[in-house]
Amino acid sequence: MDYEELSSLCASLALEEDEETLSPDLEAGLQAQGERSIDRSLVSCVLSTGPVARDAFVHMIKGVWKTKECFDVEAIGSNKFVFHFLLTTDRRRVISGGPWCFQNKLLVLEEPTGVGDYSKMSFSNTPFWIQLHNILVFCMSKTVGSILGNMVGTVQEVECNQDGLCLGTFIRVHAIIDISKPLRQILKVRLGSDKELVTILLRYEHLPELCFHYGVFGHPLKECPGRGSFQGDNLKLKYGA
Repeated sequence: MDYEELSSLCASLALEEDEETLSPDLEAGLQAQGERSIDRSLVSCVLSTGPVARDAFVHMIKGVWKTKECFDVEAIGSNKFVFHFLLTTDRRRVISGGPWCFQNKLLVLEEPTGVGDYSKMSFSNTPFWIQLHNILVFCMSKTVGSILGNMVGTVQEVECNQDGLCLGTFIRVHAIIDISKPLRQILKVRLGSDKELVTILLRYEHLPELCFHYGVFGHPLKECPGRGSFQGDNLKLKYGA
C-alpha cells in the first residue's frame, strides 16, 4: 500500500462518538529520531503527464547526484519519491545543485518540515540559475542583481567577485521561483538618474521540458490541454519552440 492509498484510507475513517481522540506521549528519544530523519530527507515530484519508472529513476538519480554516502529512495505515490540521506551535507548539496531533471522532466524538491506530511506539499517552487541580460554597465553589481532577482523569485545567491561586482556581459543569480505561474521572460525597469526604461532579458539555465505556449512545467506543447484552441498555421509560441 503506497502513501496515497494510505492517505485515502485514513480520510475515509470516521470517529464514533464513543471513541476518544488519543494523544500518545512520545518519548523524547523517539521524537528526536523522527526529527533527525526529517532533517536528512527530501521529497520530490517529477512533473510528467505519464508514470515514472521507479528503477530507471533511482538508477539515474544516484548516478547524477554522486553523493559521498549512499541514500535510500522510497516511492510514496504517483511520480513522488522520498530521499533518505545519511549526511545532511549531501542533502544540502543536492538542494543547491538544482534544478534537476529526469528524462527532461523537472524534478521538484521540497524539504519536509514539522511532522513531514507529504500530502500538504505543493511542489510549486524550485531554484534556477537565471541570467539577467541587457544590464547597464554601472548596474553590474550584487546589489542590483539581488533587487532584480527578487522581482523574479527569491534570490539565494548572486555571482560576483569579492568587491560585489558582477563581471561579464550579464548578471547571474540563483533564485527560487514559483513554477505554478508562467515563467517571466523580461523585466521592464527604470534605472539611472534619468530613469531610463530598460528591458532586461531573462535566460534560465538548464531549462527542462515545458509548454512553449503557456510557459509552465508539467506537460510539453504536444500534450497541452489547450492545444486544440491554438492549432494551425498562425500558431505563435510565446515561449519559443
